[in-house]
Amino acid sequence: MSSQKTIVVFGSGPGIGNHTAAEFASKGFTHVILLARSKDRLPADAAQVSKAVPGVKVDTLTIDLANLSSIPDVLKKIDGLAPSPEVVFFNAARIKMTPNPLAVPVEEIDEDFKTTNLALHIVAQHYIPKLKGLAESNPAAKPSLLVTNSHLPWDPAPPLLSLSLVKASQRNMVINFNRAFSGAGVHAALVTVEGQVAPANKSLNPKNIAEKTYGLYEDGKVLEVNIKE
Repeated sequence: MSSQKTIVVFGSGPGIGNHTAAEFASKGFTHVILLARSKDRLPADAAQVSKAVPGVKVDTLTIDLANLSSIPDVLKKIDGLAPSPEVVFFNAARIKMTPNPLAVPVEEIDEDFKTTNLALHIVAQHYIPKLKGLAESNPAAKPSLLVTNSHLPWDPAPPLLSLSLVKASQRNMVINFNRAFSGAGVHAALVTVEGQVAPANKSLNPKNIAEKTYGLYEDGKVLEVNIKE
């Protein structure tokens, strides 16, 4: 059996995505796969993780989660790099403020649901069977689907109407996955980030969120970790 431990990060970037990848690498994960929409940004993302944890294997792929029909081909590419990852970290979201919620175009809400919910469902359809298989074949593993969420499901913000809608739906989806598959050894859980993330924040900073995310993985049972100032 391979000793390689892989985390797949949907939604890399200089904040939560890269810090979480680096945190898992610092704790023994040997392979990181970073996915983002921007091809130009990925080299910097990979460099950030490699600098934090020299020696870790880092692969990068582009993905447009709003283009649902393109996702299966990207998942096949990931399979070629890592057939059986232990952790899938879904960190994709789009933040766009519109002061008047009635002014939000339907097309914008539609794109956000694709990126945050329908794409997550496609990713889960692909990976939960693999995570179940890993749980059966390797009792020491902690197969996990971890999803970044927020306080917006219970405290929506009118200027963030679309994000509030999709985060409420996403939370519901992850709870369903948790209830459906925890008995099969798959840990579907929420990283609930209750506010704006900034490096200067005491709790809501990327490094602390990454550490809390790893703690959620290590626990292997609880539904969510809540992080707030």
